[in-house]
Amino acid sequence: MRLRRLVPALVLAGSTVATSFAHEPLWGETPTIFGPGVFHPEIRLGYMHPGDTRIFEQEYGLQYGINRLVNVRLVLPGVRMDFDQSDGSAGGESRVGGIGDAVLSAKYRFHLRQDTGMQSSQALVFGWKAPTGDDERDGPDGSRLMPAEQPGTGSHGLELGYAVDHERLVDSAWLSVFYLHEFARGLRRGDQVELDAAYGRWIARPNVADDLGVNLAFGMHAEAAASDQLDDGLSAGNRHQMIGLHVTPIVTRGRSQYRAGLLVPVWKGGDREAAGLEVRAGWEIFF
Repeated sequence: MRLRRLVPALVLAGSTVATSFAHEPLWGETPTIFGPGVFHPEIRLGYMHPGDTRIFEQEYGLQYGINRLVNVRLVLPGVRMDFDQSDGSAGGESRVGGIGDAVLSAKYRFHLRQDTGMQSSQALVFGWKAPTGDDERDGPDGSRLMPAEQPGTGSHGLELGYAVDHERLVDSAWLSVFYLHEFARGLRRGDQVELDAAYGRWIARPNVADDLGVNLAFGMHAEAAASDQLDDGLSAGNRHQMIGLHVTPIVTRGRSQYRAGLLVPVWKGGDREAAGLEVRAGWEIFF
């Protein structure tokens, strides 16, 4: 599961009102494009507990506005997995961690419509994943972990996405879908699809950038991953599907935004042991 995304000025009575909104939800993506020359660093943290494994995720990103149509972004993830052995046969607990695969992506907004007090837009995302993470780590029993459990993949990969939103001064709604594919032969992660939809409403809307703003967002996250592929081309038998509901309070002030989210699975399927509750947090700034 990926750790995955300010509304620009909204037109109001012929003038623009700068509103600071969480353009990057903790689950999913929006089509928001920054102005030329805007830098956007971001840090995200995540925690989940599938079965006997505790997973701590980190994500460090830097986004840059090239023009009013295209943003580029570099993301470097990190992960730590703590494995518990209830029978104590392999020492009780083993830890695997390290940096993941870096992703360089570009977001292209191909549609923008603005009217009094509203805005709607659509964008496409193309990302290229580089094999910067380790893909040969062993688990508590000494055997090599499945590709889906490794910090990295050892191969290049492709990320394709589409995002759409509709924003008003009081609320907004957005939807995104992503497809992820690894190019490795033999041992590799299975293809994955993610679908996200969310609605956010201002509890306290800032009228100027220095005002305190509070937004409450609710959404749905769904993901489906095919089974990993083994060296002999056979399936690893660990396909996975999940649908969850999440809530994310967002606090904005000045150039900074702070978010914390909780996702509760409502349906799980497949062969892999799915996580229970998932917690995410994020901080970002613009300059």
